[in-house]
Amino acid sequence: MKTIERTAHQEYDIALQKISPNKQKKTARFFVFSFLVLPIINFIIFYLYVNIDSFIMAFQTKAFNPVTYELEEVFTLDNFKQIKTMLSTQTSTNLLIPLRNTIIFYLVGNLVTLPLTILTCYFLTKKIRGYKFFRAIFYLPCIISSTALVVLFKFSLGDGGFLDILYREVLHKTYVHPLVGAPNALITILIYSVLFGIGGNIIIIGGAMNSIDPQLFESGEIDGCNWFQELIYIILPCIWPTLSTMLILSVASFLGSTGPILPFTKGAYETSTLAYYIFALVAGIGVGAKQDLYLASAIGLIMTAVSFPLALVVKRIVYGRNE
Repeated sequence: MKTIERTAHQEYDIALQKISPNKQKKTARFFVFSFLVLPIINFIIFYLYVNIDSFIMAFQTKAFNPVTYELEEVFTLDNFKQIKTMLSTQTSTNLLIPLRNTIIFYLVGNLVTLPLTILTCYFLTKKIRGYKFFRAIFYLPCIISSTALVVLFKFSLGDGGFLDILYREVLHKTYVHPLVGAPNALITILIYSVLFGIGGNIIIIGGAMNSIDPQLFESGEIDGCNWFQELIYIILPCIWPTLSTMLILSVASFLGSTGPILPFTKGAYETSTLAYYIFALVAGIGVGAKQDLYLASAIGLIMTAVSFPLALVVKRIVYGRNE
């Protein structure tokens, strides 16, 4: 059997030597390109083609033509000037509040929800008693409709809910709905995002942890590692490729970070984010109930212009010069 295998390898090496180096490079490039065809087509159709009008509309606005007595699209930079004004003045359409809330949601998602998810996956990986039940419970919010979850959560906070009974019957205090008024509304939505956001990455991070060689844990036990040292020095380095990819993707879309603003408050009580602000401009709800597709396109273009180079910088930091 060894003789047959050795002969097969020798024949393969001889056949490979007959192929010229240029043909080998072309074959390798074609092989790699065959895997990139579908992602490239997907990017061209579902990003460039869909958003090409948005790119153009960012530099357009409607102006009255005194000759035809009609509103016509004209190229201008007024949208970007308006954004600059909205960032510098305290008005009802101030962009600083959505920008602040977007950064808060991003930081909470990466500094609170992600570490809690890693800890949850760690203890589930250790197969604690009832780990299958807890794994199903944590992942259940990803299966149930987000609208249904929001309705149930709002009902529990409303009149007759758990907090209402606790305040009236136990604490003997007047209950104030936490979704009414700032900053309570934003804090409540953040708590909801953390509670029901842990299960989002359990499959990805849990799968990465389950792929770790068990011998590493055995050697750590022999060396006297406690659970914290095991998590820091064994698990995190082993799942770093997965975490680094998640980090780069989150940085690339950090200006699009948002919570369930629409079903909770519809942007009221200073809870709007940039993503919801753009939605409100496109749909013509909130923000003075004024529809402005051109301003929404300009805001989206600026978000892309900021996020894309930042993602490249983080990618270089995470992977280093030689990936």
